[in-house]
Amino acid sequence: MDPGTLPLDTLLALRFLKLGAAMLLCAGTIGAFLPRDLEDRRRAAYFLAGPGLGLSWALGFVLAWARGHSPLSGWILGALALSLVSLNVVLWATGRDGRRSGTSAALALGTLAGTLALMVWQPG
Repeated sequence: MDPGTLPLDTLLALRFLKLGAAMLLCAGTIGAFLPRDLEDRRRAAYFLAGPGLGLSWALGFVLAWARGHSPLSGWILGALALSLVSLNVVLWATGRDGRRSGTSAALALGTLAGTLALMVWQPG
């Protein structure tokens, strides 16, 4: 099947699922910093943020193919890099008690916001 030949309903379903995956990633990122208990923060990181990133990437590549975008486009590579940094900050912050800070939360959420901006505006 050639790119761009997917039915509109399929594209809309893919976009809906991608949004859900991004929401899962955001919820896991926030959940990695808000709770007091380290185990609760770890659960958010491992069971929400991690799978959310994987689903977002998989669905993003399918959507990029379906819309005829090169996976090597600058905005896609930038979004991949920023989201990977965000998840690594989340995993670092939940790896040991005492690593959670405002700086790490701002870095995780800021790179996630940058990812969202690249995915929405698709510059270049």
